[in-house]
Amino acid sequence: MGRRFKKNKLVTAFVKVTGLPCLLILKPKFYYKTDKSPRRLPKPSILVSNHWSLIDMPLYWYHYLFHDLRFLVAEVMFNKNAFMNFLLFSVGCIYVDRDKYDFSFIGDALDCLDRGESIGIFPSSRLPVNGVHFPFKPSVAIIALHTDAPVVPVYTDGNYGFFKRAHVMVGDPVDVKDLCPDSSLPENQRARLITAELEKIVNGLGDELKKRMNKGK
Repeated sequence: MGRRFKKNKLVTAFVKVTGLPCLLILKPKFYYKTDKSPRRLPKPSILVSNHWSLIDMPLYWYHYLFHDLRFLVAEVMFNKNAFMNFLLFSVGCIYVDRDKYDFSFIGDALDCLDRGESIGIFPSSRLPVNGVHFPFKPSVAIIALHTDAPVVPVYTDGNYGFFKRAHVMVGDPVDVKDLCPDSSLPENQRARLITAELEKIVNGLGDELKKRMNKGK
């Protein structure tokens, strides 16, 4: 699979306008952990979230409608059909082949960040099975270690549907270098430690979200 299509501004604008009803269906309510939690994504930044559903991506994409947010998307979505392949590339998604040792997506993500764009990552890589999430993969930490862009941790409860409402907790921006300040460690070891900390932070936002919802705030 090659990167046959570059981001198309006209296609992106069309998808954003025609997809606005998505927000009416999801009716997302966003909470913020502290006053430092960003209401708008910094430019550039790395949005990191848990992953309940394929709807997670449009949830964030349409909430941050005027932000240039490009998601890392697995090969299975690109391979569905030619139209989906064209559409995902046209709106700026970054192709990730989980079945091959092809890490070119890391360079693609860093190129986006260098241009001042932001990227969205679901580090668990796959949807949960029987409600159990897969552990975070270290790719997000490797990308974050090679840029000064902050990581913005986010948690969604995945409560999607016509008669439901999605709830999202946004955390404070994170400099991953602070999560493992020992730069003498090999990068792969440092990335694993940072990944574990990021997973704790995102899951902690889920706990905080439940508390806020129980309090009705």
